[in-house]
Amino acid sequence: MAVKTNWYKEAVVYQIYPLSFMDSNNDGIGDIPGIISKLDYIKDLGATAIWFSPLYDSPWNDYGYDIADYKAIHPAFGTMEDFERLVAECHRRGLRIMMDAVFNHTSNEHAWFKAALADKDSPYRDYYIIRKGRKDKNGELIPPTNWTSSFTGPAWEQILGTDEFYLHLFAPEQPDLNWENPKVREEMADILRFWLDKGVDGFRFDVFNMISKVYPLRDDKNPLHFQKGVPFYVDGPRMHEFLKELNERALSHYDTYTVGESYIPDEEHAHRYIKEESGELDTIFDFEHLASDNAFGLKMIPKPFSLRQFKRGLLSPQLRYHGSGWNTLVLENHDQARSVSRFGINTKKYRYEAATFLAMITFLGWGTPFIYQGEEIGMTNTKFKSRDELKDPVSHFIFEMTDEMHVPEQLSFRMMRSAVRDNARTPMQWDASVNAGFNNGAKPWQCMNPDYKKINVEADLAAGGNAVTDPADPAFDPGRSIYRFYQKLLALRKSEDTLLYGNTIEYYPDDRQVISYSRCLDGKRFLIVGNFSGTRGDFIMPGDFELDELTIRLTNRGRTDAEVEEIIQMKPYEAILFEEKKRG
Repeated sequence: MAVKTNWYKEAVVYQIYPLSFMDSNNDGIGDIPGIISKLDYIKDLGATAIWFSPLYDSPWNDYGYDIADYKAIHPAFGTMEDFERLVAECHRRGLRIMMDAVFNHTSNEHAWFKAALADKDSPYRDYYIIRKGRKDKNGELIPPTNWTSSFTGPAWEQILGTDEFYLHLFAPEQPDLNWENPKVREEMADILRFWLDKGVDGFRFDVFNMISKVYPLRDDKNPLHFQKGVPFYVDGPRMHEFLKELNERALSHYDTYTVGESYIPDEEHAHRYIKEESGELDTIFDFEHLASDNAFGLKMIPKPFSLRQFKRGLLSPQLRYHGSGWNTLVLENHDQARSVSRFGINTKKYRYEAATFLAMITFLGWGTPFIYQGEEIGMTNTKFKSRDELKDPVSHFIFEMTDEMHVPEQLSFRMMRSAVRDNARTPMQWDASVNAGFNNGAKPWQCMNPDYKKINVEADLAAGGNAVTDPADPAFDPGRSIYRFYQKLLALRKSEDTLLYGNTIEYYPDDRQVISYSRCLDGKRFLIVGNFSGTRGDFIMPGDFELDELTIRLTNRGRTDAEVEEIIQMKPYEAILFEEKKRG
């Protein structure tokens, strides 16, 4: 059994969506050699680990989250030898590697599922959740329960030529695995060991808290539930048992890090998953703050931005988990729209200010930062022109639903395009050349964001400040470069134990314009303040801080110590990190 070093507590994780990162062979699809060519860019940012969205063999009905072979690399990304070279090149630079563990479901093209359908007596039949249908009052065959899929529509698909159905909580091409079967659980542990033996350092578990279902399966009779069945498959009765078993059989034998993507978890369960003594997961993602501009957690239904909800979502886990587990800090991922295009932000006017503001208020908190590709240069949402430009199956499922509801096509498109997952999946913008330097001109799998000629890595770096190149040097000036600002922020965070390990204390939780909290450890304190608004706002210095004991360590809008008073009139999207020079 390996000694667990808890390396993740001082890590900064950079997420790569491989399809869209860098296309080395000009076929329109990102690939592993392309990733290798950009590893220095990621290391120089200040990242210490990379999480790869699925690289596995897949028919790409959900772009890799429908896995056909857990132990093979998709040919479009490269070969297993390419992956092994990627591991070696990452480790040579001190970068850890994290893979996606998509264990709730497989692809319907996985050999297990094909065998399950081909022969009713196949042992693989019990790898999936297959049940006979029922008859309605008219004698028509209907699914075993009334559950609905997360991708809209029924959660059951009839097996052709039979009266049986298989469960799929996502797309019909993603049949759910039967975790009640011990053989399935051993297969999952074996997959983890396979990749850990290749040098992988950790895993992000996709929708992990849906693997345990409540048996016998039954209808959800609550008329208030928009998505039927949730009480019977979220935080199920054997969730903790299954996670402990994965740890015992695989993870605990390596120096690993795990983070779980949870589906609306109960607070008590969420805490249990990550308690250090539980032996389950190291962390989970909490996304409540990212639901602060949509209704009921449904991304496609916009509502006015609520700063109080954002603060609660960002800071409550820091208050709740400190001392008993660990936390994550996230603004974007492959499922979220671009952060500078959200939360009521006027992106055209305040893109630099908002991007650096969001980075400060988020990544100076307690937990492990996760940075999504392009976030570090302030990439924005794409102004998609039509439905045809959207590749994500979720987008098309919802369009089918709105069409059935007779919502005018242009209206549904305008409502959805700012929230669709496709916004995060346009190719990475490296420079102003053809296709933003993503490749040499072949049509990319996903359309380009047309703003790439102005917003790209090359242009952002050119907006940097003086010639000092070490972001840990106090003389380092990021200028107007968002990437350089991230460098400075992450270097500062790395240098201060208080910012890594200190507890969080929130101030003015009901303030509708300003977010503020402190980080404290062994008598040392930092105060983080940000004006989450496109207008000026007042911040009253908390009574437990003295002005003459405070100095500014980082700010995104040029404020100096001489401009600090008891009431600070803050500029739009201004953020300030104060250090207390002495305590006591």
